[in-house]
Amino acid sequence: MQDRPLHRAQPWYAEWFGRDYLEVYSHRDKAEAIEQIDLVERVLNPSVGARVLDLCCGAGRHAVELARRGYRVVGVDLSGELLAEARKEADKAGVSVRFLECDMRNVVEPGGFDVVVNFFTSFGYFESDEENLAALRAIRTSLRPGGGWIIDYLNRDWVIRTLVPHDERRIGDIQLTQERRIDAERNRIIKTLTLRRGEHVRVYTESVRMYGLPELIGLTERAGLRISHLFGSSDGALYGASSPRLILAGTTR
Repeated sequence: MQDRPLHRAQPWYAEWFGRDYLEVYSHRDKAEAIEQIDLVERVLNPSVGARVLDLCCGAGRHAVELARRGYRVVGVDLSGELLAEARKEADKAGVSVRFLECDMRNVVEPGGFDVVVNFFTSFGYFESDEENLAALRAIRTSLRPGGGWIIDYLNRDWVIRTLVPHDERRIGDIQLTQERRIDAERNRIIKTLTLRRGEHVRVYTESVRMYGLPELIGLTERAGLRISHLFGSSDGALYGASSPRLILAGTTR
């Protein structure tokens, strides 16, 4: 029995980010979040008590870690299910975070933040460049003049070179099958995930626009953002064609 069809009216990101997503990506742990927030502090040097927007905060790993360190944090995500988990994590940690259900293209507080963070390839979801540009402009509008930002994004060259078209693994009671392909015409990486629990089958899709660095430089400039740092991983290694990630950081223009 197939619970969810392959073809849906909703965009993929409106359906995928829920309980199944949390199980599939359970390896993304707090230690990784700590390393990434360490990088934020080294590069952007936010002041004590700075206001930080965690854009596409998911289940709150980074938002909670930021709050632990004394920042005033707002976490925004489109998924009500992930936000419910984030609130539980904040309660368990004994920290205060304001979580809001919101599209990343919308601005919750113009000029209200010292820093905006965006982790784990939470950019490039939308079909058109103008929609993705709108997300960058929302970052710019959310920042005070001179505010800092960081985006943890895929490295297009590395994705193409290391693509694994098919793999399968077991996660608890889930048999997971993943199929990956590159849509060269649309410049997107497409992943189809099939989750089987006994007779129950759920199928999801991830589809992310693969921007190269020159394209990203152009988009950030159009959005009013200045790039000051490029990293290839969250440990602060410099970016290169063989880097697993492309992490951009900077300030408003």
